Amino acid sequence: MTSMKAQRRRLAGLALLCLGVACSGSSVPSEPPPPAGVVNLDEKGWEEVRSRHRGRVLLVNFWATWCEPCREEFPAIVKLHERYRARGLSVITISMDEPESVAAIEDFLKSHGGSFGSYRHDFDDFSALIDTINPQWGGGIPATFLYDQQGRLVSSWQGATKYEEFESAVVPLLR
Repeated sequence: MTSMKAQRRRLAGLALLCLGVACSGSSVPSEPPPPAGVVNLDEKGWEEVRSRHRGRVLLVNFWATWCEPCREEFPAIVKLHERYRARGLSVITISMDEPESVAAIEDFLKSHGGSFGSYRHDFDDFSALIDTINPQWGGGIPATFLYDQQGRLVSSWQGATKYEEFESAVVPLLR
């Protein structure tokens, strides 16, 4: 009888251990839900967005609806996010369009299927935006910046970039 109780306890303990391992899942933090619609992003908002993605690799793309190289590059950004989000990649896009262009931004995003956070730059001082993101950035678009899980800038691209270039920088950072 005692050995039967001991055996049940061991089995129960083993079951709990297995359950704990099964529930622990991946060590990759989940991706924060994207905001609804296009949200204006100022200096304070930028820091909040970055901190929400801490623990994940973060790709930040600056673009505009009127920028043809941006429009050509956008499908690569969408593909990269879809392929690697489960492994810890977050993507946010920041449009450089004017405030009255929000409808055009939303239409473009809907037609390209991006399921990531989309913002419109609302920095009071454009040079402050550049200094905040990367002082070496000349301000041209498209521009894309890659941050590691600790929030450190590790790569950047200015001008249209191919999917393979993004992928070769992103994959080594993923868990």
